[in-house]
Amino acid sequence: MNWKAILTNRFVVLPLALAIIVGAWNIYIALHDDGLITGEVRDASGAPIPGAAVIFFERNFINYQEKQRVTTDARGAFRFTDMNVHVGQLEARLPDGRNSERRQLQLWFRAQNTLVAPLIIGAAKS
Repeated sequence: MNWKAILTNRFVVLPLALAIIVGAWNIYIALHDDGLITGEVRDASGAPIPGAAVIFFERNFINYQEKQRVTTDARGAFRFTDMNVHVGQLEARLPDGRNSERRQLQLWFRAQNTLVAPLIIGAAKS
């Protein structure tokens, strides 16, 4: 039996390659599915904003509704935990009424750990 010919046959190589890709993807998911969404809130000059409310909106059938809310720490950082979602939106708000634009969040898989680019809150309107 010629093992080299069997192992280099396209009917062996292709399924084996697909199995390796699927296995690697599943291992990646298993290591990155804690449901963590992290990021920072900053002002227009890039300075961190402590005490801002960051709201996660989850999509339902018709619109987006608030699912969870956290407050930024002294470094302007926020962290959502146990987020078993696929699609949502993030928005930062300050008590004085200023807010960031809503940022669409589209994940590759449910509960994917993700680091969000900074949410920017503009200057107060005069």
